[in-house]
Amino acid sequence: MVRLCNLRYLREHFNLSRLAIEYPRLTLGFWLAIATAGLLAFTSLKYALFPDITFPVVIVKAEAPLETVTATEQKLTIPLENSLQSLPGLDELVSSTYSEQTVVTVVFDPGINLEVATNNTTNAIEELNLTPKPSLEIIPFNLNESKAVSYTLTSDSKNLGELTQIAKTDIIPSLTQLEGVLKVNLLGDTSATSQGQENNFPTLVSFKQQPAIALEIVKASKANTLEVVDRVNIAIQTWQEKLPEVQISLAQTQANYIREATQATIDTLLGAILLAILVIFGFLRNFAATVITALAIPISLLGTFIVMAIAGFNLETITLLALALTIGIIVDDAIVEVENIVRYLDAGYPPQQAVILATREIGFTVSVSTLTIVAVFLPIALMNNNVGQFFKPFGLTVSVTVITSLLVARTLSPVLA
Repeated sequence: MVRLCNLRYLREHFNLSRLAIEYPRLTLGFWLAIATAGLLAFTSLKYALFPDITFPVVIVKAEAPLETVTATEQKLTIPLENSLQSLPGLDELVSSTYSEQTVVTVVFDPGINLEVATNNTTNAIEELNLTPKPSLEIIPFNLNESKAVSYTLTSDSKNLGELTQIAKTDIIPSLTQLEGVLKVNLLGDTSATSQGQENNFPTLVSFKQQPAIALEIVKASKANTLEVVDRVNIAIQTWQEKLPEVQISLAQTQANYIREATQATIDTLLGAILLAILVIFGFLRNFAATVITALAIPISLLGTFIVMAIAGFNLETITLLALALTIGIIVDDAIVEVENIVRYLDAGYPPQQAVILATREIGFTVSVSTLTIVAVFLPIALMNNNVGQFFKPFGLTVSVTVITSLLVARTLSPVLA
């Protein structure tokens, strides 16, 4: 009996719907502010294909005049492995031993700063006193760095050597200065980076059955692909105007695929919203109730956009999928509240009393069922392994959307009803 009284006390005095009805202007003002901030947050979100995740890898190459593989392993590989095993954030250590050479691949946990990981690796190796003293090369590598766009250079009046010189002295230096561009690979001759390093890669490039050279623009790991492609495209158009005797042609780009993939997901999201509204109206047969229920969808999504912007998420496959999957949950929260209110109205109760009675009756159940969904998806956002990094935006987006929809259903919908 005491527990039953306590439950009734909680339902009565911690009823968000009752508080929202007592302060309707404050409630409407709050959600108007959320909607406005959500629109601003939405405009700041960027389109991408996958979540922005850093996969830092540092490759250590050591060479010493050792005659056998066994000697190389004893003198180089084992000491290097022992010194690198205690690095903070280390995920995996893989080594390959050859005669006179050792290659150690140091894989760090996703999200670890690559520069910090490289410095830690360098410091650990410098503390070693190896005999004989090897020549060392430490190469930072981010698996999230990818080719954003490629162009070919052809000409009827200039040979490949002249095209290579134009690319090296004019085009590449200007492209490497663009924000978000990590390096520009020159295929057909050499590879040039923004740090001035050059590595010879014997390649043969042809475009439309004509000898050519190619420029591969590699974006930085944190850069947005679409923004990088747009900046590079503007720069290439400028160079095309300056070099009419050279034909600069687009060979390959990730931008089109990203736009098509994200647009397809957005279309699916909009279709889900439309179908949800039609189903609601088909069952309720009440225009006002349908509007109140349907309004919960955009409000909940706008509230989610605020958290996505703060967390640094993009509008990409994972987050858009999360938003599409939560449409049904958003509608479920709102429609249960509205349907119960309509039931009390049909029973002859005044609107305000009908809302208070209806929300008090089912508010606890709606809250528990919704928070149960959060309890399922929130742990996904807290996973730390590689798979977890991909699904962190998914779990957090679902959880925030569901919580926002619950608040809408418990406050805004009763006030409008």
